Amino acid sequence: MANRKKRDSEKQDPTGVGEIIASLKKKSRLGKQLEQAQIWERWPELAGQYLCGHGHPQTVKDQTLYIEAYSPVWMNKFAYYKWDIIRRINQMAGQELVSDIFILLGDDSPAPPSQDGV
Repeated sequence: MANRKKRDSEKQDPTGVGEIIASLKKKSRLGKQLEQAQIWERWPELAGQYLCGHGHPQTVKDQTLYIEAYSPVWMNKFAYYKWDIIRRINQMAGQELVSDIFILLGDDSPAPPSQDGV
């Protein structure tokens, strides 16, 4: 009888769906992928207005973010600012999501602005 009372007192209120999802985000691989997806979503903020138009995130593997830059010059600029980008990403996530950045030269840079009438 004492065991039953103890079990009844240990029962908790039902857990909300939001709490369950938050717990899964912290503990599962899917949660990490959802955190990483924010890099694409918030790229202008994370890379900064200066860089975001000259490259884009390609993938994250083993805590390394691969960025595709649109020219060798922009590869150098991304390399110069990589620690700032890593810091912003990890602050956004509240954990170490990215520990390094690898910059690739992109095959398909965006089309240059039209110069009609020139």
